[in-house]
Amino acid sequence: MRKQILLKIGLTSNEADIYLALLEMDASLVSKIVEKTKINRTNIYDLLDKLINKGLVSYVIKNNRKYFRAAKPERILRYLEEKEEKLSEEKIAVQQILPELEKIQPLFKEELVEVYEGKEGLKTILEDIIRTKQTTFTYGSQGNFSKILDFYFTHYLKKLEKNKIMMKVIFNSGGSEKFVGWKFVDARYIPNAYKTPTETTVYGNKVAIFLFTEQPRVILVTSKTVSESYRKQFDILWKIAKKK
Repeated sequence: MRKQILLKIGLTSNEADIYLALLEMDASLVSKIVEKTKINRTNIYDLLDKLINKGLVSYVIKNNRKYFRAAKPERILRYLEEKEEKLSEEKIAVQQILPELEKIQPLFKEELVEVYEGKEGLKTILEDIIRTKQTTFTYGSQGNFSKILDFYFTHYLKKLEKNKIMMKVIFNSGGSEKFVGWKFVDARYIPNAYKTPTETTVYGNKVAIFLFTEQPRVILVTSKTVSESYRKQFDILWKIAKKK
């Protein structure tokens, strides 16, 4: 559990192992850290430098030898605050050049097909849904988002509520009940006979087809004709689907 939290805030697996080991050992030589963590000695120095730059590890020199020590756990909060400050600065910088960047990008054709990969690809589409600010229509849902994106998906749901974006969701039978009680979500459940291997969301003039394979990906189709067609499919399934 402790290591998982450190991974979530941006540490690598080896960095987390070193920090936790140093908490137990106090000031230690590299040889002791290698012995404790089983990490290759050739990588230890680079990892320690990264932790020092993050402010999570320090060192003292005794008899011409370096002894490394973990910073107090409360320093982790300061590390997060620094990340937030840096992110805020980067966001302001991007906002300043955004008009210029938008001029560089050519206008998209009316119809466009794009593919997004990985967790960040999923997040890109969810953020696009927020920006669109239109009711979304999803079918084939099995609660995959909450499994893959964890706390980020909860953050996304809160942004939907804040922006008053309504969701109509058709879950496969036995699907997630995560949305029960959310006033902006209207959920129904469909028999397994109509179960689909993908999750499809229609919003605005876009259709996002989510494939939850080992490397999740999204096929995003921007087309008024296609989105209207998928919306009609949704309406048919909505009539078949039942409330819990």
